[in-house]
Amino acid sequence: MRGLFGFSVVEFAKKRKRARWISQGLEPRKIQLNNGTDLHCWVLQSKNSNGEKQQRSVLLLIHGFGADGQTGWDDQICALGKHFDLLIPDLIFFGESTTTSSERTEIFQAECLRSMLHCLGVQSVIVVGHSYGGFVAFWMAHKYPNLVRRLVIVSSAIGMTPSTSDPLLKAFGSSNIKDFLLPNNAGDLKRAMNLTFYKMPWIPGFLYKDLLQTMGGNKEQRAELSDGLVIGTKESQPLPRVNQDVLLVWGENDLIFPLEEAYFLQRHIGEKAKVVVINECGHVPSLEKPTELNEIMLKFLWVDSEKNKNGDPDH
Repeated sequence: MRGLFGFSVVEFAKKRKRARWISQGLEPRKIQLNNGTDLHCWVLQSKNSNGEKQQRSVLLLIHGFGADGQTGWDDQICALGKHFDLLIPDLIFFGESTTTSSERTEIFQAECLRSMLHCLGVQSVIVVGHSYGGFVAFWMAHKYPNLVRRLVIVSSAIGMTPSTSDPLLKAFGSSNIKDFLLPNNAGDLKRAMNLTFYKMPWIPGFLYKDLLQTMGGNKEQRAELSDGLVIGTKESQPLPRVNQDVLLVWGENDLIFPLEEAYFLQRHIGEKAKVVVINECGHVPSLEKPTELNEIMLKFLWVDSEKNKNGDPDH
């Protein structure tokens, strides 16, 4: 049984959200890459009264492990879409994106997004990544410095070590991070969400089951993504640096990646990195404090927004 009396509330909400995104000008596209990967991406492009594309900077918004493009960035599209063109992909094995490749690293995700941008004709982009999406965003900035102009990292412990998640796992009652990332039942999902959010609102039990059944697909492949992580493993090489201006946004009460990870990353990147902390916020500022997150990002990106208005030919 799905949801209440066999009706999926989550599926219904997803369909309503999809219709709303389309009504707001976002277009769903499927981009086929030559490596066996199909990426689903929402595209918002500004057009004038004649239907011609206007010159605006492009924001690439990359979701985290427990979401897809729509779930991760729903509260950002209006605020950011006023000033920027938007690209909101589903990462591989999330949402509607798949691959026949055996590659499972976050570096492969970054390479696929680079190929997607090439297919879409995007030559310069600002990348925003949350949590696992922040890992992908970081590799994009490192590997493609001529493509990625600026970088926003939200709640993503790119400098993590194999022991970073130990306090989280102790609180969750497991020794394996996949038990937290890929809950097996509604009770585990509820405990995971209570640790993820600073103040998790009450929702009825049947909705947790509905969420698992609706959003929990590709579980085997997602487990392989977790196993395939390069960042934070014993075998990982020293963390590279990036040369772009970097904004690090963190929830003060993040239990997944504690705030100290933001300052470690700031020290690693150097003077081009800035940390902004959101009070009374856990791991998902885009959902918990969307207005504050939007204002913080727009302030950081204001230079690009002003160049759009002035018709800067490089953006």
